[in-house]
Amino acid sequence: MAEPVSPPAGQSEESFRFHYPAIEQLVDSEDFDAINQNYTQAYERLETISKQNGMGRAREAKKAMKALERVMDLLKHLLRLKYEYLETQGLTQKEGKKSNQTQGA
Repeated sequence: MAEPVSPPAGQSEESFRFHYPAIEQLVDSEDFDAINQNYTQAYERLETISKQNGMGRAREAKKAMKALERVMDLLKHLLRLKYEYLETQGLTQKEGKKSNQTQGA
């Protein structure tokens, strides 16, 4: 696995972080209708190409299909991470409320 990269000298860790606003907005909104529709259309077209004669085009179409599958897997993984994070935050907030109630008693 790749080693984490630290920011260059003089640059804060926050400014060094990569940002993907379109992906972040998509995961936050969970509105995947347009993506699903485009994904389905593209995948079907690639499937048709992959079944045609001509090994070069068929091979490239299969690679593209695999890439689309990986993108969808990545989006599913990001959603899982989001829910895990929210669950952790929920538990932390509940624990924080309990400790505040205990301190006030």
